[in-house]
Amino acid sequence: MMIKPYRLFLAIALLVSWIPQRIMAQTAESAIQKTIAKVRPACVRLWGFDTLQQVRTGAQFSAVVAKDGYILTAAHVSVPGNTYKVMFPDGREAIAVALGKIELADDKTIPDVALMKIVTKGNWPNVEIGSSAALQKGEPCLSIAYPESLNQTQPTVRLGKVTASLNNRGFISSTCLMEPGDSGGPLINLSGQLIGLHSAIEIAEDKNYDVPVDLYEKYWTALQQPVVYHRWPETVSAIPAVKTSLHLTSWPKAGNYSGTCVKLTSHLDGKVQTVMGTILFCKGQTFVVSKSSMVGSNVAAGNTTLSIMARDPNTDLVLLRPNTKLKGGIKLNETDHPLQTGSFLFAPLADTATITGILSGGPLDLPKTNSAGFLGATPMHNSSPAKIFFVRAGSPAALSGIKTGDVVTQLNGQPIADAGTFADVMSKTWPGDTLKIKVKRGAEENERAIILTYPPEIIHDHPAEHFTGGKSRRRDGFKQIYTTDLVLRPEQCGGPIFDARHHFCGIVIARYSRVNSLLISADGIRQFILK
Repeated sequence: MMIKPYRLFLAIALLVSWIPQRIMAQTAESAIQKTIAKVRPACVRLWGFDTLQQVRTGAQFSAVVAKDGYILTAAHVSVPGNTYKVMFPDGREAIAVALGKIELADDKTIPDVALMKIVTKGNWPNVEIGSSAALQKGEPCLSIAYPESLNQTQPTVRLGKVTASLNNRGFISSTCLMEPGDSGGPLINLSGQLIGLHSAIEIAEDKNYDVPVDLYEKYWTALQQPVVYHRWPETVSAIPAVKTSLHLTSWPKAGNYSGTCVKLTSHLDGKVQTVMGTILFCKGQTFVVSKSSMVGSNVAAGNTTLSIMARDPNTDLVLLRPNTKLKGGIKLNETDHPLQTGSFLFAPLADTATITGILSGGPLDLPKTNSAGFLGATPMHNSSPAKIFFVRAGSPAALSGIKTGDVVTQLNGQPIADAGTFADVMSKTWPGDTLKIKVKRGAEENERAIILTYPPEIIHDHPAEHFTGGKSRRRDGFKQIYTTDLVLRPEQCGGPIFDARHHFCGIVIARYSRVNSLLISADGIRQFILK
């Protein structure tokens, strides 16, 4: 068949415009992934450790190993003379001793500089120390650290840009997301050089602060002594010559994602709830997949109503069928494109600009800690039989009349012999489940049905707990989940994620924390639909 000249021209134009985008994506991603591969082996997590009793004595934090086994970290996580367990991504462990740190008398949060030394013999990976003096506004940077909320043995990676090379308090300011557990972790340039150490954050997600690495170089000799300096040390070392870093002027851009997502509304818990939905085309049919815990009854996408076909509590996915035709739809391929840490990700939204981030880590399993069904009645630890000693006011248990002193004999028809069996059965429940509980009070025994809820949210007074939109209510209890640094509000979850080559990667299922949003892979979506 003969192709008309103008059609041929259009085809060539589209091909030519696509080639630079692919090269751009490959160049930027390649630089990021090479940097991650180079630096990650030296990025460690630590906690206080009593070497005599062989017990943990402190909270988790992050750091990075430099030449000769020296560890650069933050002063607010280090106590000179104390010992720490150092855990490398490859599984090796070592012991380090805290050396000096600087925290000024009039403001202990400044400059937050601390040094440690590994005392365990070994050939330890290390990072090249760069120059913070050479930083420029807008320069790309990476965080490779261990957020405490995930409690994982591997670090997660976040991409950002320098917003100030030195702010009015003497810190580097960047958009690389941080939260508790990341303190002391490294800020890296795209040449794989250390430029800063994680120190502090504000509530706004783009307000993250790092200690300039040049301060460690300047006070290297003074920091060899295991003391706390409450004023700037008099002994200073020469700072090496400024090192320049790799700069990328071109970054992949979002594509045209029309027909891939919709904004869903439904009635949930007595109010109108919105959430994103992903339009998929599979086996000749159009479906919408979204986040089940945020989809109630009377589901609609604009003027199109949708019927609920299936829910899966393990993945928190819901499958919906449009009652009238929806335009578009992502074709689910039989083969997936591999997900690799450092890959660019794009999250299109129905009513605002596309959100950009990177794949931070995974796959990993997140145990059900905040998402188990909540009863509000607790038996005494190790008690046999399972005798209730605490009932939370206003909880499902309290509202159903359960009291302290009641003995639980059955849950969902399963005999309960002790507190351990009680805990095992409850750990398998989900919010919204109906629990059949049989209790004995004196000589009387009765059974009742109780609808479980989510556990009460405990929000601590830390900036990491107060970011815009907050965390998703259902955010754990997942298997083989991926982490991303996409900044999405809970109601923006449920939509599709694409890579820089416009391949469908999966669905963001939850905003887990200030640092992480969670991704279910395209293969996980396919398995759910075909199940």
